[in-house]
Amino acid sequence: MGKLIDFTRKPQDRENLISSHPLEFRRSDWQSGFAILCTRRESERYEAHRLEAIRLPGHQHIQYVPNHIRLDGGYHFTTVGLYRHRENETKMRRVYRLAGLMECVTGICSPILRTDLLRKFYNDILREREELQVVWRGNVEHFLLPLSAEHYNANRFRQAVLEAVTLKDLFAIIERETQQQFQSISSHYVFYLPEGFPSHCSL
Repeated sequence: MGKLIDFTRKPQDRENLISSHPLEFRRSDWQSGFAILCTRRESERYEAHRLEAIRLPGHQHIQYVPNHIRLDGGYHFTTVGLYRHRENETKMRRVYRLAGLMECVTGICSPILRTDLLRKFYNDILREREELQVVWRGNVEHFLLPLSAEHYNANRFRQAVLEAVTLKDLFAIIERETQQQFQSISSHYVFYLPEGFPSHCSL
């Protein structure tokens, strides 16, 4: 990994923060692969090591990457959507809500979506995908990002969706739960994006 990192640049030229709010995106020191997601605590530990590595004379390389979750598969396309709208919080939240809608038609068998109400639900997905320019390609299994249980229990989303009794309830549950997840990501996580993200990634 060290061979891919340019250590001839001065520390002030190696600033890796892309944006800090509403979600924090940083440019990684590796050039290939998918984006990763790590906790803020892990990011702080990594950034301290990174700063030391690029400042001390004779230090040859950054020795590790932070403990993380690899954002491939459906997570990749969700991350691309969030990153594309990183300067517009409202659209970012809509992207994450859309990921929740997608989760409901592929991984959670809500009884409501076994009726003719599925058409109305699907039309909402199509409208949001078109307006936000977000698409998931390939054989995607998951759309909502995999958060630690201490920050958000994924079973909570599934159970809430299964308990919805009307389509209005279902939309409200998805809105509520995805916004809580988004807030948790904002408070507790950092994204690291490799050079060239997202155009270099393929599935």
